[in-house]
Formats: sequence, C-alpha cells, structure tokens
Amino acid sequence: MPIRSPEDPATFIEDDDRVEQLRRCVNDATLPLDVRVIGSLVLLMGLQVTRILELTIDDVVVQDSAVQLKLDGGFLKLPPRLAHLVRQQLHHAEDVWESNRAASTIPWLFAGLNPARPIQSQYIYLKLRRLGLGDLARPQHCPPCAGSRRASILAALTGTSIDNAMDWTNFVKCDWTGYISSRRSDS
Repeated sequence: MPIRSPEDPATFIEDDDRVEQLRRCVNDATLPLDVRVIGSLVLLMGLQVTRILELTIDDVVVQDSAVQLKLDGGFLKLPPRLAHLVRQQLHHAEDVWESNRAASTIPWLFAGLNPARPIQSQYIYLKLRRLGLGDLARPQHCPPCAGSRRASILAALTGTSIDNAMDWTNFVKCDWTGYISSRRSDS
C-alpha cells in the first residue's frame, strides 16, 4: 500500500477571524466565563483546549495586578484583559472547590459536573461550536506565536507534540537554523 505524504494543513484560522474571535472572547460578557477564558487562551497563547482543562487553581499565580499561568515548570504572564478573565475564573473555581472539597482532591480551574474531574474536552468543543467559536476546536489550530518561537519552546508552551510544533513552524516558514550561531555570538 503506498504511503501518503502528509499535506500542509489547509484549515488554519485566518488572522482577521482570529482577532475577531479573540475580541469576542475578551469583550462579550454574554458568553459563559469558561468559554471566554478558554477561547482567549487558545486564540492568544496557542494553548490546546485539553492542556487548559488540566489547569488547577494552583497553576494560577496572582501577584498584585499580574496574573501568570504555571505551565510545565515555566510561567506564562497574561496580558491585562486576559488576566482579568482568568482571575474571575479563579474566584469561581475557588468557590466550587470550597463547596466540593469532600468530593475532590484536586482543585480544578475548570471543574466538571463531577468535581473530581475537569470539564470534559468534548463538552467544551460542543459549547464552542454552539456559540459560534467552532474554529477553536480544530486540532490543527496554529497558534499566532508559531512564527516567533522555536519548535521545542512552542511544544512546551502549548502542550503539543514536538512534531506538531515543527509542522506549525514549518507551515509559517520560520527557519531557526541560525538560532544556535546567533546565541553563540551573543555570549
């Protein structure tokens, strides 16, 4: 059987659509808070929905007005409007955690109906589609930072595989071959 060579993804979200959906997630108070936070993190930071749903209350670090997400040992500082949304989600999650401590040992940022587990990704995908944000559920969603990050950093940041991150950086035609030599000359 002949082996098909992989094709470049053809269903990336266009930049104008990305910006419009991001504005909607950040500004539309009629959308549910979890959708606004998840949508904003996917559109702006390129995080995968499944990675976002793994976040706990302890992964949100609030210091004065700054909000950071703890991801794979590193910290991702959030811009002010997104920080405000994440802070609201954090307060909601803390309230849920307080009322369900006996039922769960993990304080999920996005607790599911069963408080011992986070919201199921299928539920969020359906919710996104129903609210007109279905493009975010596409697995080949390319983050906006793909052209400005090395594949290894992009993979760690977004929680995707290194192969997927390399496909993204190749798709946006970002060449990092000069990275090592430029780092050596900086020393």
